[in-house]
Amino acid sequence: MALQLPQAVRCNEAIIRGGSIQRGWVKPQGPASGFASKGLNGSVIAAGGAVALAARVSARKASRGERIRPAKRRVVRSAGLLNNIKEFFAKNISPSDGGAEDTSVRIRVSSNMSIGQPFCGEYQEQSVKCNERAVYKKLGLPANSQAVYLLYNDAQQWAFTPHADGRPDGWAFVGDAAMDPTSIGGPFSIWDGSDWVPDTTLKLLGPGQSAEEEPSSVVSAQPSGLQDIEQQEEVAAPVVAAQSTLPEEVRALSMLHWKSHWKASQRCLIDWPTGPDGLDQKPLPLHPGVRRGVLPNGLRYVILRNAMPPKRFEAHIELHVGSIDEDPDEQGIAHMMEHVCFLGSRKRERLIGTGSRSNALTDFQHTIYHIHAPVKLEDGRGMYLPALEALYEIAFAPEMLPHRIEKERKAVLAEMQQVNDMEYRIETWTLSGLHETNKLGSQFPIGKEEQIKAWQQKDLRNFHEKWYYPGNATLYVVGDLDESEMIDGIKKVFEPATARHKPSPDSAIMEPVWGEASADAKSLFRRKIARDRPEQLHNFSLPMIGSDHEFTKAAAFDTKSGGKPWHGPLRIFRNELLEGLQLNFYAKTPVRPLRTYEDIRNLVAVRILVGVLQFRIVSRYSSNHAPVQIDHSDSFREGCAVTSITVNADPRDWRNALACVVQEIRAICDYGITESEMKRYMDAMLKDVQKGVQENDTVPSEDHLNFIMTSDVFDHIVMHPEQSYGAFKEVAPTVTMEQVHATAKWMLGFIGYYGLAAAPPITAIVVCTPTQVYEEHSGKWVPFSITEQEIIELLLSVPDKTKEEALNQVDVPENLLSGEKLEKLLPPNPIDAMTAWRAASRKVDDVTGIVQIMLPNGARVNYACTPNESQGTMRILVPGGRSSDEPDELGSAMVGIRTISESGAVSDFSREQIELFAVSNLMSVHLDLNLEFSYIDANFTNTTGGLNAVLELLHLLFQEPRWEVPAFVRAQQAYKVQAYAVQKSLEQSTMDRLMRMMYADPRVSEALVEDLNKLTLAKVRRAVSGQLRPQDLEINLVADFEGRGHSKMQGVEGGLSTGKHREEGEHDIEEVELPEAAKQRRFLELDEALWKYLGLLPASETKQVNLDRPPQINKGEELSPEDRQRTAHLEDSDERAVANIGGGAPNRWGKGDQYHKEIMEKMQFSWDTPNNQLKDHPLYPSTCLLAMREVINSRLFSTVRDSLGLSYDCSFDLSMFDRLEAGWYSCTVSAHPSRIMEAVSAAKGVLQGVKKRPISELELSTARRTLLRRHETDLQSNEYWIGLLTHLQHDNPKDISCIRDTEMMLKALTWRDVQNAYLTLLTEPDQLFVSVSTAGPGSSFVSGGSAPTAVSTRALSEVMVD
Repeated sequence: MALQLPQAVRCNEAIIRGGSIQRGWVKPQGPASGFASKGLNGSVIAAGGAVALAARVSARKASRGERIRPAKRRVVRSAGLLNNIKEFFAKNISPSDGGAEDTSVRIRVSSNMSIGQPFCGEYQEQSVKCNERAVYKKLGLPANSQAVYLLYNDAQQWAFTPHADGRPDGWAFVGDAAMDPTSIGGPFSIWDGSDWVPDTTLKLLGPGQSAEEEPSSVVSAQPSGLQDIEQQEEVAAPVVAAQSTLPEEVRALSMLHWKSHWKASQRCLIDWPTGPDGLDQKPLPLHPGVRRGVLPNGLRYVILRNAMPPKRFEAHIELHVGSIDEDPDEQGIAHMMEHVCFLGSRKRERLIGTGSRSNALTDFQHTIYHIHAPVKLEDGRGMYLPALEALYEIAFAPEMLPHRIEKERKAVLAEMQQVNDMEYRIETWTLSGLHETNKLGSQFPIGKEEQIKAWQQKDLRNFHEKWYYPGNATLYVVGDLDESEMIDGIKKVFEPATARHKPSPDSAIMEPVWGEASADAKSLFRRKIARDRPEQLHNFSLPMIGSDHEFTKAAAFDTKSGGKPWHGPLRIFRNELLEGLQLNFYAKTPVRPLRTYEDIRNLVAVRILVGVLQFRIVSRYSSNHAPVQIDHSDSFREGCAVTSITVNADPRDWRNALACVVQEIRAICDYGITESEMKRYMDAMLKDVQKGVQENDTVPSEDHLNFIMTSDVFDHIVMHPEQSYGAFKEVAPTVTMEQVHATAKWMLGFIGYYGLAAAPPITAIVVCTPTQVYEEHSGKWVPFSITEQEIIELLLSVPDKTKEEALNQVDVPENLLSGEKLEKLLPPNPIDAMTAWRAASRKVDDVTGIVQIMLPNGARVNYACTPNESQGTMRILVPGGRSSDEPDELGSAMVGIRTISESGAVSDFSREQIELFAVSNLMSVHLDLNLEFSYIDANFTNTTGGLNAVLELLHLLFQEPRWEVPAFVRAQQAYKVQAYAVQKSLEQSTMDRLMRMMYADPRVSEALVEDLNKLTLAKVRRAVSGQLRPQDLEINLVADFEGRGHSKMQGVEGGLSTGKHREEGEHDIEEVELPEAAKQRRFLELDEALWKYLGLLPASETKQVNLDRPPQINKGEELSPEDRQRTAHLEDSDERAVANIGGGAPNRWGKGDQYHKEIMEKMQFSWDTPNNQLKDHPLYPSTCLLAMREVINSRLFSTVRDSLGLSYDCSFDLSMFDRLEAGWYSCTVSAHPSRIMEAVSAAKGVLQGVKKRPISELELSTARRTLLRRHETDLQSNEYWIGLLTHLQHDNPKDISCIRDTEMMLKALTWRDVQNAYLTLLTEPDQLFVSVSTAGPGSSFVSGGSAPTAVSTRALSEVMVD
């Protein structure tokens, strides 16, 4: 179960399936292509497929002088009145309470024209004046609604405006200098979105005045574009209570703000290039396999048949209620309700041990319960109805027993402590600025502690009665079931649920209807229901309109008079535990539903724009690790589209970092993109969409379900990937450079035109900054600060690029290896040599189809052919990793790997050329390392020579890498920053102290700054060169080498194939079978490419690094209790605590270090158990250890979390090394500081209690099902197959049987096998190591005993450095 918050700070993965862009928890389909960063230990050398919308980019520089641009004015007929987004919405608009008698003047406004209705009502005189005249504010508006003022502005006009400061901006104006508004003579001109309309009936009445009686039903007509509030035809209906209709104040207000739909953006003052006639009227096709319906009680359901994974299904029920629906005294009750309903279901508990998994989550607007289960059990019992019955009980019939409520209260309070880490605080801080106009910025799902402690059973029952009913729920089912079976089950289980809160036919808020008959404007970011649920208004960032056909002056400024541009709230979050500086710029816009081909055309332009921009910024940065994140996507939780620009920088260099980004954004807004950029990214995007078609049959049901659920929120059409590909292919030729340029102005104008009159204001700026930085030259920590004025001055002072500079492009190589270079490597008779080599070295396993080869230079190859994904995956490993570091060169391997990545260049090619080569070939390559190995991961497309492209790059990487001093300095500095950050992180520092207690060997711990300072370029080059030797490579590949996916694409043009989304009565689609000759030809081409590009690399003469120094755990019995348990405290504003418990364990093959072996010998331990038929299988130890891990985790949850309520999260894990004869286990537990030691004792009890309470057959059965299900699901992923292939030809026990016999081994395990494996863990009291850390008020300290010596955070950092 989980809380959900929008990841407003981190870069969001963009999901592009069926043509939509979404932010949220939907997983990508297949491996995401695009710029990818693995953090400091995952170094990108090249990345392509820049069609992904989340990109890591970076760079910086410069300064701009003031400029003035003439702005084009083009007003498009639109839907509804203008919503001014540049003012905070009124938080409290009711008259002040209590005390003195109210003597202020009130006036009334009336109008008989619909365009004047929003301004009707009572206005109260305020205490301030504007231009020597009174200011009046409208009364009776709902909370969190936009304020409406009547005042005399700076342009000498009376105006209805959301501002109280006199700026000449608003909705309605009249040029009259009357001192009193009741004396105004002329008519107000009101902007309707397309024109200024005079309202001759609008009257302002003072006290005692009355308007002439006119029939209330008479409303004058006028030209208007108020399409979003068109009155529906009257429907004969029974008389209903007054509260069932929309209050007049709310109805009028709906004309004053922009709702969350795309039509509002037509007010943008951007000259959009017109597309081909009819595209905006041509609807997108509906997915043929998605079925929808509504039960008589109001429950909606959506189903889709999908046979991946086979014989399993997903069932999710979504209750349309979240934290923003809570009353002021209910903050957190939606989340607690989720806990009580979920864990209070007996029918859900009966699913345990059936191979099912279930969970729940709560966010701002949704509470979702989900179950993943097999269609049938081994004994033939069906699981579909029991799963639906469990969801029914959870949602509509929970017990809510007092003891369960108390348990979950403890769990929620523990969760509140756990989630309140620095990342969570930054997210909530960000949201408070981004959504200052609504509850999203203040009412978070976790709630308030004092309220959570106070609720009783009746409070939860009342909340459940109010929100948990069929008409407020949607059930989604996707899986390997017949449609008729799905629908019959839904009706059988859910139709008995009592209908409540049904809307009346004439209610202003109607139940939604899908499809063309929908009466719901989809203006909310979730479905409307028939009850009082105010719309969460968004302060959208779109260009403004002023009065008298003039652009607004609200965003203009006069620097000589000290003026500055307007923008949304600028929040600066300061905390001494932060290490780097982060600047976030946000712009919110309405979501554009993807319903027509024109919408897809717009989407293509957005994707091309982001791809081009991300590369341009990367090319400005001297490193391949550009710390800039750019994203534009629809936010499932926030109900709007968000453009975010995040710049991570060294605090001392933030100006250069931000200036570079601003300059590139401004250049693309000014000049657009080039033809070569257009072609490159259009081709890459189409390949990406094509990839979705090839992978469709391998997309898990969970991903399909989440995608449909998210699409429904925004009214996107859900398409089959083949339909999506067809739509993209049709509109692609119509997308022009001019359209991409216009898209840049619309999407990025909040930065590109910052300070100009027509610029869309920045919705929010959020800065996260440390309070001090470390100066290496002085060896001291010095204060650091950043101010709002400094940020604004920089945004205004960045110089423009010239057109020539902006459009100057890098030459993109078609190939990296010339024919001349290859000829030098080839032997005299290459064909004969390759043929002879292949015949002698190639081995094929008949059962798994895995191919094993030894290349001429000694490199070993394992590859498997699967149609799982359209992209291929490669991993090249070499033994070494961090464990190969010499004592005087600690950190050399990781800094060396990072140095290669920082350079990003090979041979004579620059980093920019390599990046564009990767984009053109839709490939990515990155370097990484762990304690045992260094490795290179690569993704490549199966079409158009993708494998050859990545092999060319790898050839040059091994043969001609670029070792550059600047790249080394950046890599070294990056790890220094990480070293500082570890000491400031509660979780990371706690684990680091545990590893330092368990091991005297510093290789297993985080690198220290003092060790990093000793490194040189020569040392790190030597460390890496001693590992990346061609003769030591193990090359693992997984891809559709037979070309089955490519053959499928050839049939797309002929008609839609629903693949595994089958129609009723339709048989399974047969897998594409290729002629044997074609298969063998493809395998021959693959082997030849491996032989040519990697097999002919000359063996390295560099000495191999030392591989025979495994780390050894400390002997606990020789240490004092103080040396086995460390406590620490970090000074912080919020209280938290975390602990790690650890000890020795064997590696994957059952072998530990020397000390572990001595203990096992003393115990006379043997992996042989009575009647053991599996002991000689190489997979036996790891299978036992994995099952044991599942059992211990289950016990930790049921004891520490569920029974005792000490911790929300408690987990157990094993290191499971492959090469090193060493290992450890670790248990992590979090709790409130006052209960952390109690939680540690409970976790110890579970770890040590396995000896006293042996593992039961039921526990093993549950663990077995979990592991089998995970294995079955993961087999559909290339990444998992790569893990299976890895080390097949390494010097360890692993062989083909470890892949072939996985299921057999799991099914044959007995509880005695797993109980015996537990004995390999060193869990005696003097073998346990414990690291406990708390955070909160008080001086920081680190100690080995219970009476620590207090030291400051600064002193701690200085000790770490010195």
